[in-house]
Amino acid sequence: MNNLNKGQHYGTSKNILEREGLIISSSLYHNQMNCPLHYHANAHFALTTKGNLTETHRNGKIQLSAGCLIYNHSQEPHFNSDYSELVSALHVDIDTKWFTKYGLKQTRIEGLHVIENPILKNLFIKLYKEVKFYDAESELTIESILIQAISELGRNINMNENSTPPWVSKLTELLHFNCTNEVLTLEKIASNINIHPVYLCQQFPVYFNCTFGEYVRKIRIEKSVTLMLRNPLLKLTEIAYECGFSDQSHFIRLFKKHIGINPLAYLKMTRE
Repeated sequence: MNNLNKGQHYGTSKNILEREGLIISSSLYHNQMNCPLHYHANAHFALTTKGNLTETHRNGKIQLSAGCLIYNHSQEPHFNSDYSELVSALHVDIDTKWFTKYGLKQTRIEGLHVIENPILKNLFIKLYKEVKFYDAESELTIESILIQAISELGRNINMNENSTPPWVSKLTELLHFNCTNEVLTLEKIASNINIHPVYLCQQFPVYFNCTFGEYVRKIRIEKSVTLMLRNPLLKLTEIAYECGFSDQSHFIRLFKKHIGINPLAYLKMTRE
């Protein structure tokens, strides 16, 4: 089994940013067939930004496509296969000393995590933008995004380990599968998961760390970015419609508020 050093990945890496305890790079894989069983010296996040591949771990296979985000703890063995013609990914390699520097407990998030949480995914969409449009403020922004991401991931794991009420997972599934193609009312949501609307409003921030509206908006924005990464030729009107926005101007306004640039600029970035 191969042991990859800090910041090392298969494929061709470019746009490498190195800071104390952090290595951020974009990796390109041209017509790659597979890569051997290996593990990384450091914990790392990987956001697939183009193409498709399969990542195999001891617990099974994960199908990765543009927009997928995973976290691998250090020393987590895996291998990749079934690459499409062109695959690219943003890698964030995090040293133990970085966790220590900010008092974050690395041991709380051991193992592999496939991340579906729209709050976390939106953070990495912002980070991807910062790497592409790097300026004087980006270093501070990247550090703060990663602190938020690690804290949110740890909170999710802690919540899953405790006795989370069954309605939380039902609600998560309901919102992810319906918020982009159906008008959801509080009464309809509460009825579907069989709890009182007032209790739902009281408890939602406890388990989701934001308001109802904020969570639904983040899902829609995250889905819009996934569409852009998978098909950069889509028109904004098509993206807005597919993601449940009332009109294109509403979509543009919310996208810029959440990501920091307008969707046309983001589309152009995905094509580069």
